[in-house]
Amino acid sequence: MSKDTNFDLHSVKFKKNIYNTAKGQIRLKIVVDDILQNIPVLLDNKPLSILDAGCGMGQVSKALEQENRALTLCDISADMLAMAQQTLSASPSDIEYIHSSLQDLGEQHDHKYDLVIFHAVLEWLDDPQAIIPVLKKRLKPGGYISLMFYNLNSIIFYNLLKGNFKKVLQQDFKGHPGGLTPINPINPQELDGWLDKHQIKTLKKTGVRVLYDYLRKDLKENRSFDDIIEIESIYAHQEPFNMMGRYIHYICQIE
Repeated sequence: MSKDTNFDLHSVKFKKNIYNTAKGQIRLKIVVDDILQNIPVLLDNKPLSILDAGCGMGQVSKALEQENRALTLCDISADMLAMAQQTLSASPSDIEYIHSSLQDLGEQHDHKYDLVIFHAVLEWLDDPQAIIPVLKKRLKPGGYISLMFYNLNSIIFYNLLKGNFKKVLQQDFKGHPGGLTPINPINPQELDGWLDKHQIKTLKKTGVRVLYDYLRKDLKENRSFDDIIEIESIYAHQEPFNMMGRYIHYICQIE
């Protein structure tokens, strides 16, 4: 039986605590802008096939929908997939919904895609490294991966700022069962090695919430959302700040 996290038991909490909050809205804005501005096949009007694996509530697919784009959304959670269907209920796109993990998708669906979206899934897998060749297998030649993951280095730095030295020394960063803290925060350096091993080229690295998660509560409350987005949008793309985001978004391509 898979040890990967299934959000069937957390879907209501996820909806309330992720995208209905400022942190979720920042995440969505930064990542969608990054995709639309930096994946060349999305800049013209040619027909495309897109797989949103671990689609969650479907907001990213919603942002990419067009009449000439065929979207496939899959999720191991039936509850999350149902939410995605609600999000895209009025979509003009050709959409297929599949209740499956990416690993098991091949049993019922063997298509290849121009773009695979894999956001905030890697860190919930029992064996994150094993999914990399599965992602590659789903791509057409020259296809792209939009890969966003929960950044281990951000968690370390956040705990250092809080004075949680014991936690840092013990490397105790895994979330507790039943919570929304991922079970496997990802070390970007390790991920780079996994991608290199499978000849997947990383074209761009963008930080997601490079500032917001480090701000004191009073500063979060006293700064406008527009001001925060403006700063986040600048430093998301500048080294070394991009690598300090709570999440990091990689745009990758295979030959």
